[in-house]
Amino acid sequence: MSEVETCPVCGRPVSRKNLSSHIRKVHPKRASTLLQPKAETKLSIGRRSRWSKRVIMYALIGVLIVLVSAAAVEFVSTNTLRMHIHPQLSISILGASQIVPANIGIDQNLWKNHSLDHYGVNGGSPVITRDTSGIIHVESNTVRNFTLHEFLAIWGTSIDQNQVVGNPVRPGQSACILVNGIATQPTTDVGFADKENITLAITNAPQCSATS
Repeated sequence: MSEVETCPVCGRPVSRKNLSSHIRKVHPKRASTLLQPKAETKLSIGRRSRWSKRVIMYALIGVLIVLVSAAAVEFVSTNTLRMHIHPQLSISILGASQIVPANIGIDQNLWKNHSLDHYGVNGGSPVITRDTSGIIHVESNTVRNFTLHEFLAIWGTSIDQNQVVGNPVRPGQSACILVNGIATQPTTDVGFADKENITLAITNAPQCSATS
C-alpha cells in the first residue's frame, strides 16, 4: 500500500508518489514554489556526490604516486653501487700457498651466510671473489666497514687459534693474520681496505711474526 501524505495546499490526503502531480494539476500556481526546493536539493546532493567522488579519486591518485615514487627511490638506492674496493687475500699453510676459491658469495656452495645480502647490488652478496687470484670484490650499495670474518662467514669457513679455513693447527704451530705484513691474532676482525694485503697463515712457530 502506497504511503499517504497531506497536500500542503488543500490538505487532501494524497499518495506520496502522486503528490507532485497533484500539486501541478490542482495547484499549478503554487507548483513552482513547492516543488523547486526539492529539485534543487537533489541537484545539490548530486553535485556533492560527484565532488566527493573526485576528491576520493584525486586522493587515491596522490597516494599511488607517493607509493610508486617511494618504491622507485628504494629500488634505485638498493641497486646503486656506492662502495667498490679490492683487498687481496692469500692463504699460507706452513709456507705452502692455498688457493682462494673463485665465486665465493656467488656459487651457492660458497655462499653460506646471507646476513649481508641487503648491502649487495641486485640482490647479490656485497663481498665476493670472481676468480682464484685472491682479489676480494667489495661491491656495496652502502658505505660501511666490511671485515675479514664477515667474508669468511659468507664463504662458510673461519679462522681461530685451532684452525685456518679448515686446516688444523698442530702443537708447536700457530695461526695468525698478516695485514700488510704485520701479524695479528687470528680472532682479530680485520676491516677491509682497498689494495690491502691480508694473509691467513699457519706457521711452524709458537707465535706468528712479520716474516711468517
